[in-house]
Amino acid sequence: MQTSRPFWFLLNIYGWVVLGMSAVTAFVVGQWWIVLLGVVGYLIALLVDLVSGSSLGRTGVIRLSRAEQENRELRAEQGRLLGAIKERDAKIGATEKTVTNHQ
Repeated sequence: MQTSRPFWFLLNIYGWVVLGMSAVTAFVVGQWWIVLLGVVGYLIALLVDLVSGSSLGRTGVIRLSRAEQENRELRAEQGRLLGAIKERDAKIGATEKTVTNHQ
C-alpha cells in the first residue's frame, strides 16, 4: 500500500527559498505586497516539482520509470510494425505491377 504524504508541499526547498527571498526583499524595500510574488513563486516551484515527478516519492518514481520504459518499448514495437506494413505494401505493389505488366 502506498504511504500517504499529506504535507509533501512543505518539503519543497526551492519554494521556501523563493518565499524567503521575497520576504527579505519586502523587508528591505518596505513594500510588503512583494511577499505575494514569493507566494506565486512558491506555487510555480510546486508546479515544476509536480511536472518533473519528484514529488511522487520513491514508489511513485519507480512506477513512473516503469511506465516510461513500457512506453518506449511500445513505441519501438509500433515502429517495427509500421515498417513491416510498409514493406508488405511495397511487395504487394511490386507484385501487382508485374501481374498487370504480364496481362
